Amino acid sequence: MEELLSFVSKPVRYIGQEINSIKKDYSKVRLRFCLSFPDVYEVGMSHLGIQILYQILNEKEWISCERVFAPWVDMERILREREIALCSLESKTPLNRFDILGFSLQYELCYTNLLNILDLSNIPFFSRERDERFPLVIGGGPMTFNPAPVADFFDALVIGDGEEVIIEICEIALKWKESNGKKDDLLKSLSQIKGVYVPLLHSKNQKVQRRLIPDINKAPFPLCPIVPYMRIIHDRLNIEIARGCKRGCRFCQAGFIHRPYRERSPEVIKEIINSSLKFTGYEEVSLLSLSAGDYSGIRILLPQLMDQLEKKRIALSFPSLRIESIVGQIADEIKRVRKTGLTIAPEASTERLRKGINKEMNEDILFQGLFELFSKGWKNLKLYFMIGLPTERDEDVRGIVDLSKRLHNLSRKTKTHPNISISVSTFVPKPHTPFQWESQISLEEIEEKLHFLREGLKKNHLRFKWQDPHLSLLEGIFSMGDQRLSGVLVEAHRLGCRFDGWSDQFRYDLWEKAFEKYGLNMKLFNRRKELQEILPWAFIDTGISISYLWNEYQKSLRGEPSPPCSMMDCHRCGICDGEKIFLRENDSDKILSIRNDSRRELRREGKKWRYQLKFTKKGSISYISHLELSHLFYRASNRADLPLSYSQGFHPMPKIIFAKALPVGVESLSEIVDIELERRISPDEVMKRLNQNLPHGIEVIEARLAFPFTSPPQVFRSVYWISLNHFISKEEAISGIKKVIDSSEFLITQKRKGKTRQIDIRPLIESMNLKEENSGLLVELVIRETFQVSAKPLEIIEAVLNIKGEELHRCRVKKIE
Repeated sequence: MEELLSFVSKPVRYIGQEINSIKKDYSKVRLRFCLSFPDVYEVGMSHLGIQILYQILNEKEWISCERVFAPWVDMERILREREIALCSLESKTPLNRFDILGFSLQYELCYTNLLNILDLSNIPFFSRERDERFPLVIGGGPMTFNPAPVADFFDALVIGDGEEVIIEICEIALKWKESNGKKDDLLKSLSQIKGVYVPLLHSKNQKVQRRLIPDINKAPFPLCPIVPYMRIIHDRLNIEIARGCKRGCRFCQAGFIHRPYRERSPEVIKEIINSSLKFTGYEEVSLLSLSAGDYSGIRILLPQLMDQLEKKRIALSFPSLRIESIVGQIADEIKRVRKTGLTIAPEASTERLRKGINKEMNEDILFQGLFELFSKGWKNLKLYFMIGLPTERDEDVRGIVDLSKRLHNLSRKTKTHPNISISVSTFVPKPHTPFQWESQISLEEIEEKLHFLREGLKKNHLRFKWQDPHLSLLEGIFSMGDQRLSGVLVEAHRLGCRFDGWSDQFRYDLWEKAFEKYGLNMKLFNRRKELQEILPWAFIDTGISISYLWNEYQKSLRGEPSPPCSMMDCHRCGICDGEKIFLRENDSDKILSIRNDSRRELRREGKKWRYQLKFTKKGSISYISHLELSHLFYRASNRADLPLSYSQGFHPMPKIIFAKALPVGVESLSEIVDIELERRISPDEVMKRLNQNLPHGIEVIEARLAFPFTSPPQVFRSVYWISLNHFISKEEAISGIKKVIDSSEFLITQKRKGKTRQIDIRPLIESMNLKEENSGLLVELVIRETFQVSAKPLEIIEAVLNIKGEELHRCRVKKIE
């Protein structure tokens, strides 16, 4: 696998070995489980559910849990060309050797990636084609609430909360495995578990009741989550403070399928944050909830958390907030470390339409709140809207432009010039919501509305982001579709559809061909439906009554809002029984009484202490980029409890300065980094602490105290050894080296960031000597470092010795000094 890393973009996606990842002794393991996320690594590792299940499964001594993510198109091409099966990250084991392969289904546009993972693992697509020789293929996540389009591919699907049921599945699978049973016996046993849907055995009149954890305080949560080397989508410590939502926005599937609203206690939240920061070194904590500002006592809890986090320069952020909860104290508390970006989702621009979707918002409070935020220096604001909502009129679309323009004018009055980003998505009807009977607007309507918004917002110099209308259309089809779509998915995959959620990979023309082959009209699936129709997901019992959803739908058409869920005798939707299942909120008085061990301390500016470190970078860790290396040292320093010194300004950064950026894939025996601390620690202690927290392949080999006023570390010459293997003869190598050494100028064409330029590399080459080893020829290349131009060692080897393509990528480069 390490050999393949030279041929792909972002090789860090495939190296594994991250901080807090787990690789078990397989001689002591009885069941092997692989968690599969059908998207790229940086998307999958941003998903909290993967981290939760990874810990739950690996806490059992008899289970080993590993991970796999969808390989990007360049890695897929290499795997197919070389006939290499897709492997797990931890042990590089082919997926078809696991006992269970579990897919996380988070959005509809990942389905072809799901098939691609199976295909690359030599696992048949359809459950009926897999016997006991293949892994048990299971799935979970929000998309299982309409599993029909992908049901034929799965042996079993988990509906609802997965923390408890995942171990029950493993216990049954282990018992079946050790009894050498038939697959039919395993499926029958799984079908008896509450919340598990087994498509091959399911009868039409049979209901599957979703799995629910009434008290999330009793659900396991990772205290030691995996810390990726690369910058992932949500690169921070994520803490789920509540599950579900009280608001009842009628378009929001998550708000309905995760009912009732359940809060995590402040004691548990603090415990998770304290433990997780020690094990991860993250510089930001995000409090996750569908509506984090609704957390009871948030205004009491937040100062307590910030007293704890401010001392360590750890920022706090929220994924999305209502403007009512931002103004005043919450914004003031968040900005104590850093003004993290704010996201507000009005969804609709007019009061009439907001009432219809049950997301009311006071525009006076919106403008008052944003004026206050802009005046206090907040720079980044994102606003989310939807088009195509039920009962939408032309004035609602115009209202998005008008409201955005007014916000832009408001920012001018504060003279802060914030970055305002307007993001618009197309409404997609979702199962188990009041809008599950609604239609989706046509492709032509989507394009017309987006064109209007593009033109209107461009005039006001506002950033505008939108989703490709064809993507929205396809999302709607698979959101509301039935089992006829499984054949379409297989055909689309065969035609080459991959990463359909990525606009640069999406091929709508191929999807049209797939639908044509099966004689299916796309408009068939996202049309309006009647109450008496049997919907493809009707057999799933979420606990919410159909009559409640239908009444909410009718109220939306009349523009009538509904009040939020309440603890006081509420049985409107039917999910709460008042005994085990009910809305769980914390007592604000209890939160106030919790002892706050962390008092706010003002940071005193004093003498700084600077340390110069020499370190090595070997093995597969050499494939992380310079930026990733910087974050790696930052977080290792936090885990090592080193008192880092920070820069001043809007976004304070730790003073960690590298002498030179090392090219990706180049090993080094001698790299230099300066780290500035706020108090003196012996250099040996700094080295010891860091080495205890750095990953395998990176080791500090020397540390010394440097003067704070000295210039940043610089490199004037670097010595590289480049192994040529047997890609060139000795005579050819000698001739090429002599030619460049004897010349006064040696021009090469260099590509950087999509641009090409010609540079003279001769001044860079101090010396170039040929050596012979058992493995072949080796070049010792000494490069002078200049500020005018630079070139990577392999660029020089390619130009001087004319080694290209795959052979060039196979030349291993090591920096000696």
